[in-house]
Amino acid sequence: MSSFVIKLIAIISMFCDHSGDAIIGQFSFLNVIGRIAFPLFCFQIVIGYKHTKNVNKYLLRLFLFGLISQIPFSLFTYSYLGRIDLLNVFFTLALGLLAIYILDVFPKKYKSFAILLSLVLMLIAEFAQTDYGWFGVCLIICIYLFYNDKSLSKIKNNAFYSNITNNSNETLQYSNEENKRLENSITYFNNNILFVIVFFALVVIKFSSYLAIGYYNLALLQIIGTFFPVIFMLLYNGKKGPSLKYIFYAFYPIHLLILVAIHFLIY
Repeated sequence: MSSFVIKLIAIISMFCDHSGDAIIGQFSFLNVIGRIAFPLFCFQIVIGYKHTKNVNKYLLRLFLFGLISQIPFSLFTYSYLGRIDLLNVFFTLALGLLAIYILDVFPKKYKSFAILLSLVLMLIAEFAQTDYGWFGVCLIICIYLFYNDKSLSKIKNNAFYSNITNNSNETLQYSNEENKRLENSITYFNNNILFVIVFFALVVIKFSSYLAIGYYNLALLQIIGTFFPVIFMLLYNGKKGPSLKYIFYAFYPIHLLILVAIHFLIY
């Protein structure tokens, strides 16, 4: 599964989520589908960071689209929440990107200070009321620190079938390649067990407030919806796919404006 496909899944689920807010109201089945989106956007931030040639431009682009999207986002949140004091998801993603950059560039002897700065960025996201708040920044850090895609590249690059000229060795060669593939697959999933556990723990903590007030069914649906994207992350094949990044960026403010217009036409 390429990065492009994962972005498409995220975009479609985000549209479902926001459509539910604008047309049906909060906590509909569309919102449950929409929980898939944000973890995949966080995943893309980590993948983008690993492949970007210029982190500063990447950060600037996120903050710029955050500013561009803020008015559409405020109109959207006002339409169904009556609030204009929330910040859109681009700011959360930018703070998360900044957090993993800090963790990456600080020398080992200053790692404790880097961790402290990352915690500060989580608090900034929470108190500035960015979309998903501390959880968003923390999720990006979690994916960056615990997700392991190194073994996956071995699986993809390991030829399952080989051109064999000696028929007497064909069965043995096929068996060796199959065993290597199986070993790499086991290694890949073993390397990501801790990632899956930490990811799940964060999701449970995020929606524990619903459990505290007795909304068990809602909490369960939110947890399942938010944890489900782990499957797509584990299926990521390391390939980029078509490059339509500015179209993906532009989709966010444009679809919000369209949904605001639909909401006011209906209500």
